Amino acid sequence: MTVLYAVIAFCVVYSIYIGGYYPQGSDTMCHLYKGEQLLNSIRSGNWYPLYDQYWYNGVQMMRYWAPLPVYVLAFCQFLAGGNMFGGYLVFVGLVFFFGALVWLFIGIKKDRFWMGSFLGILWFFMPNNLFALFDEGNLPRSLSMIFLPLLIYFVNEYMVEGKWKRAIAIVPVFFLIILCHTGYAGMIALALLLFCIFYRIMYKNRRRVLGLIVSLLIPFALTGLWLVPSLKGGISSTDSSQVMKGFFQDAFISLNPLLRLDPQNKYFYFGIAAFLLAVFGLIAAGKKTRIGMWTALVIFICTTTTMYDVLVHLPGSQYLWMLRFISIALCMILYGFLIWKSLKPVYIVIACALLVLDTIPSTVYLHSDGSMTAEERMEKNADELLITEARKQTVQRVALLDASTLGSYGQYQLTALDGNYVHQTFGAGWQSAATASNIVSLNEAVSYGYYRYLFDRLKEMGDDTALIQKQQLRFGADDVERLTAAAEENGYELISQNEDYVLFHMDIASEFGVISDYSGIAVGAFAPLMCYVYPDLCAGESDVINDYTFEELSKYKVVYLSGFSYTDKDAAESLLYQLADAGVHIVIAADGLPTERTTGQKEFMGVNCQTVTFQNGYPILYYKNREVITNLFAEGNEKRNVTYFLNLPETDAYFYDNNQELAFVGKVYNGKISFIGLNLPYHVFESMDENAKYIMDCELGTYLNELPDRKIVPISVETDAKGIRITSPENGVGTTLAYHDIFSSRQHIYSQNNLLYVDEGETQITFSYPYFAQGLAVSLCGLACYAAFIIFMCRRHGHEVDKQSANV
Repeated sequence: MTVLYAVIAFCVVYSIYIGGYYPQGSDTMCHLYKGEQLLNSIRSGNWYPLYDQYWYNGVQMMRYWAPLPVYVLAFCQFLAGGNMFGGYLVFVGLVFFFGALVWLFIGIKKDRFWMGSFLGILWFFMPNNLFALFDEGNLPRSLSMIFLPLLIYFVNEYMVEGKWKRAIAIVPVFFLIILCHTGYAGMIALALLLFCIFYRIMYKNRRRVLGLIVSLLIPFALTGLWLVPSLKGGISSTDSSQVMKGFFQDAFISLNPLLRLDPQNKYFYFGIAAFLLAVFGLIAAGKKTRIGMWTALVIFICTTTTMYDVLVHLPGSQYLWMLRFISIALCMILYGFLIWKSLKPVYIVIACALLVLDTIPSTVYLHSDGSMTAEERMEKNADELLITEARKQTVQRVALLDASTLGSYGQYQLTALDGNYVHQTFGAGWQSAATASNIVSLNEAVSYGYYRYLFDRLKEMGDDTALIQKQQLRFGADDVERLTAAAEENGYELISQNEDYVLFHMDIASEFGVISDYSGIAVGAFAPLMCYVYPDLCAGESDVINDYTFEELSKYKVVYLSGFSYTDKDAAESLLYQLADAGVHIVIAADGLPTERTTGQKEFMGVNCQTVTFQNGYPILYYKNREVITNLFAEGNEKRNVTYFLNLPETDAYFYDNNQELAFVGKVYNGKISFIGLNLPYHVFESMDENAKYIMDCELGTYLNELPDRKIVPISVETDAKGIRITSPENGVGTTLAYHDIFSSRQHIYSQNNLLYVDEGETQITFSYPYFAQGLAVSLCGLACYAAFIIFMCRRHGHEVDKQSANV
């Protein structure tokens, strides 16, 4: 049977190869790039590279994404002679081959050789597994599909059959899954907890449930050396709530096989055949089979849009990407099918036939027209997208602003198309970037139309070249003229454009750093929005006022606060009064004021805030004896709850509501501190309303409309496996490199806006493994717990003989 599997694996790979349309999947090139970089590092003697200099102004490539797939991909590329395309084909073949062997092993153990052999072939071709591999390009999850059936087998053997040794075997298998994809391992753990609920209902055995939970927790501890650093920043610090919403869909879509006939289909497919098999199993199978069937069907129900409204209220719901649970449910269904020994042969044949028929539309991923090779297709695509020209123009770093419409392909092409690497501000897998917030702001600047801010911040990020997709501009191709004017104001020149892309370049001779001087600082969660409107504002490093000192803030002309917080209200107010006395202009956007815990009111510096609701737009506003007529609110955001003030010593602006005059702009502290309400700053940002902006200009200062002072200075940057050596001609130079917590130096280095700053002279930075002691301690604790678990299970059950599997 292994020979047959090898033959089928070869046929699958060959079919993909002759088609030339590979590698496929939106994230595929991200993972292949990491494998390529790891292989290059290993060849130079570095088996665990801490730093990759090419993506995201420098990124910790191995820290936030599980390491096992990277090593597997590096090994596959090694087997392919260092060729990335060949390595991808080897990976696909190995996923099929070893995934099939696991099912064959299970079939032999359960005395179901032919069923196990059949499921071994079917598992790779299950529509959702093909979708993950070839459409999403989620190679780590595809690798974990090898181990998932083995895990489900061990769990069932322990829980249902009472074979206690399988509880010990769960640990290494789940350990490997965690090292493939930690997030997916968490989803598997949740699915198995759901399995435990049905097990308790049917079998009433609490001890085995506890044993399973322990065997799932220990592997997380064992990976502590890698897991602890990965949980500090990166993906774990990003808000996944909006992402979660995209992983639910209508049940009809999940079960409709015809949707896959559309080449543009991007829907997850549960599988009508698997669904019917699970329903039939609930009706006709024994309870050993029904446990998995019940679990799978509940998972299916939880993938529907109706359940989103329920699950979103659960703690940790932002991680419930339910459509990602589909393969887990399918594995439980197929395992239940395998152990369903009482099922009559005729029904087995019918079920197998339906399962095979259901996979056929998804096999479209395995073949294409074969008009050109993968290398030729990628080079042709790069020429059409101006990527080849962008690579030629780039001296230091390039930014591709396409809102990820090209997926990881564009980023790989821009960096490593012909083996000559080019540095980028973007990349693939942005959650691992230390400059993630910078990247988001650049994309938002494009989509909201703040192009002066865009090119100024591109210069701060060290980008001498920018390739921008026209459809991402606020008004599409019609905005190219305004985009070009903003580029020229910042020292960039239009180099080339086609129907879809426009390419800009700033003429520089060598690597450069930037010395920056801002007139104002924006502090708080919502404050950075005003940086788009007023480029001379820089975003603060913290949202908490008490984190700043008088010396830090007094160097600015303006301190703008919106969505801030404080640990000590009196100290925060005192700092602002002190700054105002020193001549710093303080402007507070009241809609983001913290709520008092004791009173439930929003009050700061003696100013009380109240809420009023507007529909579609503001009423007529009065500012310093002038009527201000503003634009209507943006579509989809027509209703707004906004703030007005009580107890303002000086009122500069007001409106009427039910014939009552209500203040929304005014001053305190002898006119030195301004308050702004009505959520006016957000309205200005969203709508570019010039009339509303007039009020903001008067309160903040028109000089903030100017670009910040930036001086470009030549620097030298040398990177190796151990660290970075930077030579700077002046103090306070932004190197344009991302700042990381693995950096250490005897010279003065610091972070500003997530970028590394150095002083005059040579700065030697060394890399160190992050949170090594803490991670090692967790791993050792996990190892001790595993040893204790083994001893406990042996002492408790060692005298027992494993129960023999009964017929299902």
